[in-house]
Amino acid sequence: MRQDLTVQRITNSFTVEVYETHARVALETNDLGEYNQCQTQLKQLYSMGLPGHAMEFLAYRILYFLYTRNKGDINAAMAAMLPSEKQDQAVQHALSVRAAMAAGNYHRFFMLYLATPNMGGYLIDKFVDRERCASLQRMCKAFRPRLSVAVIAKDLAFAKVDDCIKFLAELNVAISQDELPSVDMKLAYPHAVAAMQIYEKVDIKGQIY
Repeated sequence: MRQDLTVQRITNSFTVEVYETHARVALETNDLGEYNQCQTQLKQLYSMGLPGHAMEFLAYRILYFLYTRNKGDINAAMAAMLPSEKQDQAVQHALSVRAAMAAGNYHRFFMLYLATPNMGGYLIDKFVDRERCASLQRMCKAFRPRLSVAVIAKDLAFAKVDDCIKFLAELNVAISQDELPSVDMKLAYPHAVAAMQIYEKVDIKGQIY
């Protein structure tokens, strides 16, 4: 249906509804290429004054730029925002996520992650492990000699301690086998640094322009 609307150059409120629906489905199915195509078209449709959920998708746009670490596009998007747009709850949340990341405030970032409105969580899920690695580096410097896995799991917003243990194991971080598992933070630091190397590039189709 989306292709039919594009071919026939139909632009009305129904067109917006179709693209919004396709974009949300793409987020649910982890198809960012398809999502980006819809998001690009939606930006054009909103600019024509057609009704829809423009603020919801503006928030998604900001979160996507945070995923790709495209500071130029983030700054351009912020500069183009109207004061009324910045008052929208979803947009405010996305801007707060950006501010927390810029400040290296991982406590704030993960609090916002757990309170993400609409479907923004699907986008943050794409870069949450990257932020967990970066946050683990900061924790390794701040907490010595050891820190319990339970505390790490809570600070990094893992739903279960076992999920945190799996995450740390994938980074080759050694975990004590005590009754209360813990991590030697000095020894964990180089593993957290090495893990960040896999996030140097974001390889994704369908970039937003």
